[in-house]
Amino acid sequence: MNTSRFDFLVIGSGLAGLTYALRAARHGRVCVLTKGEVTDSNTSWAQGGIAAAVGEADSWELHEQDTLIAGAGLCDEQAVRFLVQQAPEAIRWLIELGARFDFDGNDLALGREGGHSRNRIVHHADKTGWEIERTVVAAVRQTANIEVFQHAYVTQLLMSDGRCVGAEARLGDDNEPRQMLANAVMLATGGCGRMYQHTTNPRVATADGIGLGSAVGARVENMEFMQFHPTTLFHPQMRSFLITEAVRGAGGTLRNHLGRRFMYDYDPRLELAPRDVVARAIEAEMKKHGTWCVYLDMTHLRPELIRHEFPTIHEKLASIGLEIEKDWIPVVPAQHYSCGGVVTDLNGQTTVPGLYAAGEVASTGVHGANRLASNSLLEALVFAVSAAEASAGDRVEIGGLEKKNVHCISEAESIRIRRALQRTMTNEAGIVRTFHGLEEAKQAIDGLIEEYHSLPETPFSQHPHETLNLMLAARYVVDGALSRDRNVGLHFNSDLEAKS
Repeated sequence: MNTSRFDFLVIGSGLAGLTYALRAARHGRVCVLTKGEVTDSNTSWAQGGIAAAVGEADSWELHEQDTLIAGAGLCDEQAVRFLVQQAPEAIRWLIELGARFDFDGNDLALGREGGHSRNRIVHHADKTGWEIERTVVAAVRQTANIEVFQHAYVTQLLMSDGRCVGAEARLGDDNEPRQMLANAVMLATGGCGRMYQHTTNPRVATADGIGLGSAVGARVENMEFMQFHPTTLFHPQMRSFLITEAVRGAGGTLRNHLGRRFMYDYDPRLELAPRDVVARAIEAEMKKHGTWCVYLDMTHLRPELIRHEFPTIHEKLASIGLEIEKDWIPVVPAQHYSCGGVVTDLNGQTTVPGLYAAGEVASTGVHGANRLASNSLLEALVFAVSAAEASAGDRVEIGGLEKKNVHCISEAESIRIRRALQRTMTNEAGIVRTFHGLEEAKQAIDGLIEEYHSLPETPFSQHPHETLNLMLAARYVVDGALSRDRNVGLHFNSDLEAKS
């Protein structure tokens, strides 16, 4: 088998993975494996921005308080403090790297999103994630110590004497596995949104890191805290296009089909309430009135503000005949972010020696039961930096490798099984849950996993392996939801409503 040796191995090419690669490259050779193009990640899709207390009227204490409130009492306070205190330096590093954030004179232009008590959202119009990804990708391409393998799908992590020492991957159209060995392995594979029928996540978000990590014994927790973005476009030509929360921060309002601004009925913070509150309010309005969507109203905002602050949204919606200066935007909630994941400490270290994790795949304790808007890019950046520093001195002699058989089924069967999984998760483990529905989901998922392993083995194909990862992650979601005895944050079980 073809084997390569590096000092550091990174799986994933979003902000977390590439930040780790850039910082680790100061200490040795880095290999980055990404299953698509290097720019295919959730980072590129992030519209709103990155939170940091850099304004004169702001402080890390206020940012910490807002994060803890959003997390509904389940945040790790030490992790939150570490995050918010590192935020200004993280912004400075990105600017030094070449990120073109919006300025108001000599100061950063700061927006506000739901759950924040101050304007602290650093942004680049309404495509901040794209700009940050552009910046770190450019820096990676200029760093001689980093080698990037695109279209490289990782099938398993490699263990030696209880330590993670690399990964096995399939590169491009080559069906032969290749071993990539390293002193430290960074898991930065992103989210798992494709377990649901409606998600804002890109196609690559198939829970690969959850599957890889759990297979070698890494602890996984809090997967039941699945965040649904309240406002994604309801339109057949642009399914699940995200309308950033910054639109509501700028004054956009939510209305039902009767034209009534319904958030007055649900929360005193109105449209700027945390996302889980807004998403449940929208779902309740849709069920109350028997409608497919609600509407986001920007018609009262100044047209020049709309075009300046939200050029991407303005252009996209104009392409399907929606004039947002005149028309209400039909919106529905869609799966957006997984607050749980592979458990890490402040250095990004998982429970498996040699294995680090950062970004959406990780559970750092920052988000608790609900992620505060625009803390995700910050978390990816801050913990990737700390992981690079912590793993800089890792050196290991690699002995015999522990490997497992990779079982694949036909793509036709995989597509059928994945669709069944998506229906189950959407219907029974979505915004509002019940014990009966969760038990039904548990039985359905266990049955699908059993069926997957009982089907005839076929030559390796990526889609079936991704489907298995999605099912394993979905089981964590459902098991976690069943174990919760009260409603908290993003987890809402209507059978527990009286106890909340």
